[in-house]
Amino acid sequence: MSKARGLITGGNFESRSSGMYDSVDNVRIAAISQAGLKKVGSQQTNLYTTGMSYPYAFAWSPDGLHLYLTYNGDYITHIECTSPFNTSGSSTQATFNCSPYDSNTYSVEVSPDGRYLYFGGTTADTINQFTMENQWDISTNPTNNLFSPGYEQINKRLDNIYGIGSADGYVRGLEFNNDGTKLYLIGRGDDNIQQFTLSTAYAVGTASYDGAYNVGGDGLGSPYGFRWNNDGTKFFVVDYGLDSVIEYSASNAYDVTSGTITEGTNYSVSSYETNPFDVGFNADGTQMFVIGSTSDKIHEWTLSTGFDLSSTVTYVSGTALGLANPTGFDFNPDGTKMIAVDYDTDTVKAYNLSTGFDSSTISNYETLDLSTIMWAGNPSGTTYLTNYIAAPSGCRFNGDGTTFTVLDVYSSAYDKAVSFPLTTAYELSSFSDGCIDLTTRASNYPVSFRFNSDGTKCYVLDGTDDKIYQWSLAAPYVLGRGSTAMVYDGVSSSLTTSDPALRGFDFTPDGKGIFTCGNSTDTIGHYTLSVAYDVTSTLTFVAAIDTSSFEADPQEVRVVNTPDGYKLHFLGAGSDKLFEMDINF
Repeated sequence: MSKARGLITGGNFESRSSGMYDSVDNVRIAAISQAGLKKVGSQQTNLYTTGMSYPYAFAWSPDGLHLYLTYNGDYITHIECTSPFNTSGSSTQATFNCSPYDSNTYSVEVSPDGRYLYFGGTTADTINQFTMENQWDISTNPTNNLFSPGYEQINKRLDNIYGIGSADGYVRGLEFNNDGTKLYLIGRGDDNIQQFTLSTAYAVGTASYDGAYNVGGDGLGSPYGFRWNNDGTKFFVVDYGLDSVIEYSASNAYDVTSGTITEGTNYSVSSYETNPFDVGFNADGTQMFVIGSTSDKIHEWTLSTGFDLSSTVTYVSGTALGLANPTGFDFNPDGTKMIAVDYDTDTVKAYNLSTGFDSSTISNYETLDLSTIMWAGNPSGTTYLTNYIAAPSGCRFNGDGTTFTVLDVYSSAYDKAVSFPLTTAYELSSFSDGCIDLTTRASNYPVSFRFNSDGTKCYVLDGTDDKIYQWSLAAPYVLGRGSTAMVYDGVSSSLTTSDPALRGFDFTPDGKGIFTCGNSTDTIGHYTLSVAYDVTSTLTFVAAIDTSSFEADPQEVRVVNTPDGYKLHFLGAGSDKLFEMDINF
């Protein structure tokens, strides 16, 4: 509470300054203007002494009860406060070691609902999004079920396939049952079809092992792909050694561990593909498709009786996919879209079919690198908790097309399955893996990250060129590398007028102003935007405040809406302190 109010001075509106005495008789001064901060003699309050080496960034929850601080390039601490924006009596919930994902972390942000944490740095040159199952809570290391890398990928990774099933070191294909409560893996190490129960449908991280059926006893030596028919009474195995698709019947639907499994017709595809890897069908089983690495084609046959290889099977066509080593594919329900993964190039491609299930009408429209350096390839201690795929060998959509699952088989010690979110069903262009592709925009030093007021746009300040990069988001607060998930809007003009080495920025509440801070001339700068929340519009420098008298290494600045009104919070690595300054709009 203030003890007294001070005078308002100045000859006109924009030059006026106001002051007040606070409860400990400090004079706090701020400028009043239509656009924000003016260069006046300002006082600051030490809000929090971090006790951390090199604190680089901070973020508050909207209610001020949760504070996140990055420090030393490797750690993010979550501090829980008992009163809004007041660290007195606070406690540390957890400190996250983010170094396996980026060892030079300079930025941190949190979504307004406490569901997502974002951080970025100069090792991976990206912003990574993590999901918090318990609102606001992080953990020392990521976990599959509580604090997981990516957008909504809680329980969407299956680790150590070799260790939890039948110990097949050469797992090659995967499949789901009709409702996603069963997962099947097939491999050439022990020639087993492994069956798992998923306690949550399509959540591969909830798998428990049921048992296996061995196809080796039926003469198969190199099983690679596996597919059910539409009611679970038949399944089909691709053997690339035999160059065949083998039909089986199951007395218990979608169950290879009980009842009677009967081998049926062995249909050779060797006239068209001598290294077949996966098989698929249209909805009624009257069309069969096979992909393989010898021809790099998707081959199509018709069946006179659906899902019956003993009926008349007629070859139709083969269409090139433009892949080096296609190992898995899947259609959407009407056959107008298809995805395929490439083992050699670590990519997934999306195709349109102008006529459903007519492979001759196929055309590629989206390609994504699954081994991008934006995700750690082998994070120490959390090997499988990453969206990095080094050897994709099988893929399937979930039941409604909002995820697709990829099998990664680059090492038996690290074999894993990862389910990736799609914000538009069956649409790979909406691929939302929880990171930003900065390198294609020539941005390689992300030091600060922000959203607009409703999360439909995001921004990255680059510490090399001192410009802000802007994207529009298909889904609020969701990051991803699909071409429609995030659409690049453009980049701001240079903001070096206030400081040539910028480290942080934030918007004014109306989005028509930006505050910056930098550690070359040690200033807080103020700019206006001609269009709210659009950094590609005209930016005009207004003024700057010298902070060197109390902080010689400014790192981050934020406009915060506290119970006492808007404040400017300011973090420095020189003093290791978080400051608060009054500001009027």
